[in-house]
Parts: sequence; structure tokens; C-alpha cells
Amino acid sequence: MMKVKFVSVSVKFFMLVVSALLLLSLSISMLSISRLDQEFSQYQNNKLRQGNAQFELQSRIVREQVRIWLESFTDIIELKNQSSFDLAANALEQQFDALQINHNVEALWFVTSDHDPIYQSTALTKQVLASMKRVSDSFAPDDYLSCVQQCQQLVSIPILNARGEMAIVTMAISFVDVIYAINQALENQVAIVAFNKSQDTTLAEATIVSSSATSLMTALFNQAQHAGLLSNVRVDGLQVEYEDSSYLINLLPLSSSATQDFYMAQVDDVSAFTGKYEEYRIQFMLSALAIFIILALLVHFVAGPFTKRLLVLSDILPLLARKEFDLFRKAKITQSKIFPDEIDVLINATTDLSYELEKLNTEVTQKTRELENIAMYDLLTGLPNRNMLNYQLRKHLQNSTRNGANIGILFLDLDDFKKVNDSHGHGEGDKLLIEAANRINLSVGSSDMVCRFGGDEFVILLESDTAYEKAEILAKSIIKSFKQPIKINTGMFYVTSSIGIAMTDGNLIQASELISHADIAMYEAKDNGGDQYFIYHGDMLQRVAQRVMMEGEVKQALAKGQFSLSLQPQLVAKTNKVHGFEALLRWQHPERGMVSPDDFIPILENSEHMIELGYWVIRRCFELYCEMRKVGLNDIIIAINLSAAQFADVYLSDYLKELLEEFNVNAKNFELELTEQTLVKDIDKAIETMDSLRELGFSFAIDDFGTGYSSLAYLKRMPVDVIKIDKSFVFGMLENHADFQIIKSTIAMVKNLGLIVIAEGVETKAQLRSLTENDCDLIQGYYFSKPIPETELLDFISREMVDGHWRVITN
Repeated sequence: MMKVKFVSVSVKFFMLVVSALLLLSLSISMLSISRLDQEFSQYQNNKLRQGNAQFELQSRIVREQVRIWLESFTDIIELKNQSSFDLAANALEQQFDALQINHNVEALWFVTSDHDPIYQSTALTKQVLASMKRVSDSFAPDDYLSCVQQCQQLVSIPILNARGEMAIVTMAISFVDVIYAINQALENQVAIVAFNKSQDTTLAEATIVSSSATSLMTALFNQAQHAGLLSNVRVDGLQVEYEDSSYLINLLPLSSSATQDFYMAQVDDVSAFTGKYEEYRIQFMLSALAIFIILALLVHFVAGPFTKRLLVLSDILPLLARKEFDLFRKAKITQSKIFPDEIDVLINATTDLSYELEKLNTEVTQKTRELENIAMYDLLTGLPNRNMLNYQLRKHLQNSTRNGANIGILFLDLDDFKKVNDSHGHGEGDKLLIEAANRINLSVGSSDMVCRFGGDEFVILLESDTAYEKAEILAKSIIKSFKQPIKINTGMFYVTSSIGIAMTDGNLIQASELISHADIAMYEAKDNGGDQYFIYHGDMLQRVAQRVMMEGEVKQALAKGQFSLSLQPQLVAKTNKVHGFEALLRWQHPERGMVSPDDFIPILENSEHMIELGYWVIRRCFELYCEMRKVGLNDIIIAINLSAAQFADVYLSDYLKELLEEFNVNAKNFELELTEQTLVKDIDKAIETMDSLRELGFSFAIDDFGTGYSSLAYLKRMPVDVIKIDKSFVFGMLENHADFQIIKSTIAMVKNLGLIVIAEGVETKAQLRSLTENDCDLIQGYYFSKPIPETELLDFISREMVDGHWRVITN
């Protein structure tokens, strides 16, 4: 074990205080930095507001100057007394040079109300015409910020002559005066800049249209070529260090053209802010260092005496763990007599603890003996529990390795015990388990040990070197003991058991493995109907492995679409009208080819994958019905086989409801086929489920009738619509008189009950004629058609069916 380095309390206390101070300092520092950031952000926002306000103000001043000039101009030339604009045009042409010098007018246009030029210093542009149109529509002055190659302020003003005719004067004014005025008002540098439209444009790519300090602007923009993405600077601004000074660049959007965006760039010297921040950081570091040094000295002189007494106490505390309580109390530790502190309280508490631990140790020793007994026995039945079984079985197996004895166990499970709990409650179930344990106990020998393994499972550990014959005799005796019903209060319970037997046969084997073998044999007995015993052999493990492998392959097959359906027609015997199709599952395995359902359905009958596969079959049947409905087969029925697990699944009804709504079909077009074995497992529950599905419109058929638990009693109770005579009777009906009589009596019985009867496996015309003569309703078999793969179904229907009837068979 790695040795842990000792760290004294004084050091830990110092580290704690330092950590607290660091945290406090960090918090104060963060607050201060946050405050500085807020001030800086506020300063930045103020500069942006001021820049925006100044831009609006100076632009408005320029417009007012132009408007006043134009009013004075029209008064001087007495335009109101003139019937045309010719004199005004000549005067404007003469004044254009003065406007360029005094008002930075770069272009001048004078047009009629229809925008026909009277005088123009340069050609009209789209922006100028748009401004003039707005004046024509509103009869009011218009101003517009135009940025194409450079930014100009377009000012359009209407004027009237003596005849009331309107003309429009438009001037394009440079921003030179505006930039200079903003520079003087805000004491910063201003520029009009243009950027190409791009997501990755940087400040270094700017084109400076006009600026109050072009060289400084160019240097700053080039300095920020890596960090200055336009998209970020436009939102947050950018701080740039240049020649021992710090500058803040902010961009104010002006206008946008097809290829460029234009901004007003404001550059402010923020060196005062950065200097203030650096000064604060140095002061903070010096203060923190001084505090840490003072605290280190203070902690060393204060915590030293405390740590010495704690070390003494730590040296004697292990005596409590060794239960040497008297020796612990004889040890002496210096205590403060005038001002007791926490160490003194701790010393007194440990002394009191020694007395309590001594008392507790005595009680624990006594209780441990009692708990060891409880831990090894089941509280309900009083039998040894799983812990005792594992302990005794391991001991038997260890002894068997020395003397070669054969060790055997019986694994017993009560059949359908869950139904007792579900129908009568766990209280009655517990009483039944107690009585079952008593019956098992009475059957075993004095040297055998009966254990309750869990739930309704029991394990009998046989005495050493027991032969198979004795184990089988014991298993038969236990099964026989359950033949008589168990009386609980006023109720009578008929319970059977399934038993698995496993022996070591002189092999080295783990306890868990031997129990697993017996468990596998027990489930083999259950799968074969229960109320019997099976002896474990290697084939059982192979079947379990095969089941696990098959479950995995079925899961993969579902995911990869290896399953498909084949549909075998069902025809009305006397008319050849197609009544419906039975959906049969097919599996095209990539390695083994076509796998028969008989090879994988029995293995997966009770697995969750079988339920998932069953739901896939149901959905595919709905899809195939919709395909057949499109070609005119509206009144046919698709028969869907349901496994026992599928029929018992609580989600079956809801799933069928969802499919009916999703595909917008009628449940009367679907027939659910169940085997007799599925129905008689729990008749009451089966009837309840069938009634709920019949309310949705589904019909029911009993498949393979006559091969299982055929009984008029249950047949009369169940809401069944169709009875299917098993093909094993049809095969021999013409050669075997008994089979023929069974078929004949079954048809008569079913018809008397008002049900439909269908014969499976019809392969010859003679079989068809005999069944038809005996009033069999429906026929299914190779005589008409083999099962049709779903991919060939529609072609087969168009080829073999006419107006819903099968083609006439002549052979």
C-alpha cells in the first residue's frame, strides 16, 4: 500500500486560510475587473451614441445649409415671378463652382417634375432618380445617404415657378465637412470605410474612402488584421495597441451596395483606461503577497501547540480499534486548565467514546451471533436460504475433489405460481409457499438439505455420493406430493412443480455452474408442459446457447430486412371465390438460405424478440392489404398468426388501434389466428383479450384444430369465428377412415355452432370434392396455390384471379 505523506494541521490551516483569501481576492479582482469592463463598455457605448448623434447633427446642418442656400437662391432670381425654369437653370450652372467650393457639392441635377433634365453636372443615377421620385410623390424635400464607390449625401428639394410648376434640385454633397466636424466635436479620429461583402472580411481589407487621419487609420486597421473580423468588430468594437498607445475602433453602419458595406469608423485613444487597469493589477498583487506573508507567520505561532496535542491523541486512538479500552484511558494528554479549547473537548469526548465503544462491542458480539443465524435462513419458510446453499454446496464440492464423491442437486419451481399472487394476493401466495416448503421437507431424507432459492424456487442439496436413481426417486416423490391440492383457509390450490436434476459426475465444477445446470434442466421440464423432472445433459446447454444465438440473429434479421411474408390463398369451396390470404413468415438467411419457421419460431416462442417480430408481421400485413385494396380487392381477409407471447402482450390492443388509424382500414379485413394451446393457458384472460379486440372489429380463428386441447366446453365460451382443420387430418382423409370421420364430425359440429370451417393442406381434387360434399366452407392448400412471396403477390393476383374468383382448375 502506498504511504501517504503527512501534512500537519498548521500547514492545512494555512492552506485553508490562503485558499479563502485567494478566493476572496479573486472575487474582488473579478468584481473590479467587471466594474472596469462596465466602465469601458459604457465609455464605448457613449462614444458610439455621440458619434451617431454627431453624424446625424452634422448631416442635418449640411442639409439645412443647402436648403437655406436654395431658398435664398430662388428669392434672388425671383423664381416665383418666372413662368419657366430657364433662368434658374442658367443661374445654377453659374453657381455650381461656388457650391463645390463652399458646400462640397460634388454633383448637381435640376429636373422637371417628370424627371426630364433641365441642367445636370453629371449623368443621373438610380439613387438620384429614386430620391427625385420620392419628392414627386410627397411634394416634400428628401435626403438620402448614397454609397456606391464613395458615400455622398443626396439632398432633393422641390421648387415652384410662377405657373405653379414644380422642378426638383438634387445635390450630391461630400462628407468631408461632416467628418471634420465630428472630429472637432468628439476629439477623435473619424473615417468613412468600405468592406467587400464576405463572412471572413477583416479590418485590414478596409478601403478608406475619406478620413480625418488616413495614415493612423491605415496603420491601426493593418495592426488588427488577425483579430479584427468585421462581424465581431461591428458588434463589440476592437482595442488595438499601436506605438505605446491603445486605441478603440468602433464601426457605425452607414449604407450598403450590391458589393460593399459602408461604415463610419470612430477611433478613440483609450490609453488612460488601460493604464488604470495595469496600475490596479500591480497594487493588488503586492497587497496579496504582503497579506500571505503575515498570515503564514501568524498561523505558525498560533497552531503549533494545538498540533502537538493532536499528534499525541492520534498516537493513542488506534488502541480503541484494538479494543484496548483500559490502556487508552490510562494515557495522559496535557490539557488547558484555565481556558479549555476545542482540543480539550475532543480529548474528553474520546474518553467518553472509549466507554461507549466498550459497551457497544459487547452488544455487537452478541448480535453478530444472532445475525449469522438469520443471514443463513429464509424468514418466511424457515428453510436455509441461498447463502447457506452456496456455503454448504461449496463445502461439499471441496470435499468431493478429495474423495471423488458425486454431488447432486434438485432445482424445483412451482408451475404458474405467479397466477396465485396475481389472483389472490401475495399474502395467500406466502401461505402457499410455506405449505409447499413443508411438503418438500417431508419428501426428502434427513441427510438432504432443502433451501429456498428465491421466489417460488427451491433447491435440494443431496447427501454426498448420491446416485441418479435416488435423485429420480426423490423427484418423483416431490411431484407426487403436489398431486393433492393445497388448502389455504377456505381455498383449494392445485399446484404442480417442475424439477431439474444436475450431478457433478466426478467432474470439477463450480457451485454456480452446478446450480445453473439444474436450473436449465428445470426450464426444460417447464417447456415440456411442467409437472415433471428432467436430468441435465450437455444438449440442454447447447439448446440454450442456440436460443441465445437465434435471438441475436433474429434481432439482426429484423434490422437488415431479412424477413418477408408469403401469402397462401383461402377460397370458398363451392364458388372458387377468394375469401382471403393467410400470412406466413419467411426468413431468408444470408448464409443458411431460407430458414423454415419450424426451425426458429419454437425456439423464440417466449422471447421478447418474438414479440417484436410479431409486431413487424402485423404491420406488414396491413401494408400488403393496402396494396391489394389498390388493385380492387377490398373485401378480402388477411389471416395473421399470433404467438402466445404476442397474444398476452399488454400493448397488442393499442398497437392494433394505432395501425387501424394509420392505414385507415377496417378491422373486419383482418383475422387473428390462435392455437388451442395459447387459448387454454388461461381461458378467462384469453376471452377478455378476445372480447376487447372483437370490439375493434377483428375476427378470430383457431389454428390446427384437433391437434391439442379440443373441447366443446371452451369452444362454446370463446368468441371464435373460424375453425381451421389441421392439415395432418386432411392428408390421410381418403386413405384413413378415422381421419375422414374426424373431419366430417368436426365440420358438422362447427357448422352447428354457427362458425366457419376451413381445411388446410388440400392438395388433390379428390380431397377438395370430398370436403365440398361435406359442406366445408373454405379451402387452403397447394391444390390451388403454394404460399406466394409478397414481392410476387400483385402479379400473381392479376394472372390467377378474375373478378375476385380463382381461375377454373381443370385437372
